Amino acid sequence: MLSVWVSWVAQFVRMENAAGGGRFNFAIATSPWLCDFFRGTGPETATLQIEVSPRRVLEAFEGDRYRYVRDLYAPASTPPVNQALVDVFEEIRESFNPDLILSYAQNRYIETVFHDKRHVFSEMAPLPRITGQSAFFFDPSGHQTANLLRKEASRLQNIILPKADADEVLALWQHNVRDRCVEAAKTRGLDQWLAGIREEGRPVALLAFQPPDWLTYEGAYETIPLDALLMRWLSDLPSEWLAVATYHPLWRLPPEMEAAIAREFPNFRPIPEDLSVGVSEPLLPFVEAVLTISSSVGMMGLLDGKCVLTYGRSMLDGLSARSPDELSTTPSLTSMQRAAVMAFLSNGYCHDVHDCLDRHGYMGDLWSRIINSKDPGSDYFDFSRWSPKIFGKLLGAVAT
Repeated sequence: MLSVWVSWVAQFVRMENAAGGGRFNFAIATSPWLCDFFRGTGPETATLQIEVSPRRVLEAFEGDRYRYVRDLYAPASTPPVNQALVDVFEEIRESFNPDLILSYAQNRYIETVFHDKRHVFSEMAPLPRITGQSAFFFDPSGHQTANLLRKEASRLQNIILPKADADEVLALWQHNVRDRCVEAAKTRGLDQWLAGIREEGRPVALLAFQPPDWLTYEGAYETIPLDALLMRWLSDLPSEWLAVATYHPLWRLPPEMEAAIAREFPNFRPIPEDLSVGVSEPLLPFVEAVLTISSSVGMMGLLDGKCVLTYGRSMLDGLSARSPDELSTTPSLTSMQRAAVMAFLSNGYCHDVHDCLDRHGYMGDLWSRIINSKDPGSDYFDFSRWSPKIFGKLLGAVAT
C-alpha cells in the first residue's frame, strides 16, 4: 500500500476521503492544535498524526517566524540551519517512509530530506474567482521558487497550439472572465470612476496586494508593512503612470491612511471606500499593468494580455517584467503565449476543488499517477489528451 504524508491539515480531511479505495496509508504532520482539529473531524481512514512543535522549529530563529519563513524559501542548496525541522522530517522518513509528500507551502527541507521521493506542492490555483469556480494547483516541482511556471517559463512561452485551439481558449477567457469583469465593473460604477481619474490618457497600474503575515509575502519577498510597501511601489512607478491599489479581503489600509499617502504621492488614486471591496478582478480590463508579489490577479493580468511586474521570487516572475522601468517597454504575452499558459494550467496542473474534495477516487488517481510517473513535471507538457473544453471546465463554461 502506498503512503502519503501531508504537511498541513486544512482541506486534507475531505481530500483524504475523496482519495477512496483504501489504496493509501496517510500521515499528517502539523502543529499540535491542528492535530487536535484533525482528530475532531473524524476522517474515515486511519491516519498517523505527527505533532510538530512550533517551539522546536522556531528556536533556531530565536522565535522570529519571519526569519523562519525566509529560511524555508532559501535555495535548496543552502546549508540547513533548522536542525529541529530536519530531525522531524528524518523521523517521518524513518517511521513512515512516504511515497508522496504533499505540502501547502514552500519548504526547502522537504525537498532536501526527501530528495528521492515524490513531492507535490499545492495551493489555490492562480485562476479567476469571478467565474464562481475554485481550483487547486498540484506542482511536483515546487511551490513558488521551483514552481514549474517559474522554472519552465521559456518552454511555456514557446508552446505552439493549433490555431483553432488557441482561438477557442482565448474566446473562453473573453466570454467567461473578461466580459464578466467588465459587466461587474459597470454594474458597480468602477468603470466610470476609473475614467474620471485618468489624466490625459496616462496609463494606470493596478497594485494587487496580499496581506502581511502571509507566507508568500514574507518568504517570496520580504517583511515590510503594507503602507511602506505601497509607498515603495508608488516610488518605483515611472512618472507617467497612475496607480490604484486593491487589497486582500483579510487586510486593507484604512481610507485615512490611503488619503495621507495620496497627498505624498500625486500619482496614487485611492478607490472610494464604498467601491473598494473585491475590485481587483473587475478593474483588470480597464488598467494597463499589474504590480504584485504572487497574487492570482497577477496571473489573471498575464492571461488577459497585461504587462505584469512581480516582486520577489514567486511562480509568476518567469513570465513577467522584473523592473518598474520595463512597464512601458516590455511587451505582454502574445495571444499564442497566453493560450499556451491557459492550456498548461488546464492540462492536469489545476483541478476543480469539488473534484478534489468530493469526487470519490479522484485524488487517489492523481496521486498514483504522480508516484508512478517517470517525470511528473514533463507530463504537464504532454497535450495529446488536452482540449480547450478542459480549460472551459475550469472556468465553469457550459458545454455546448
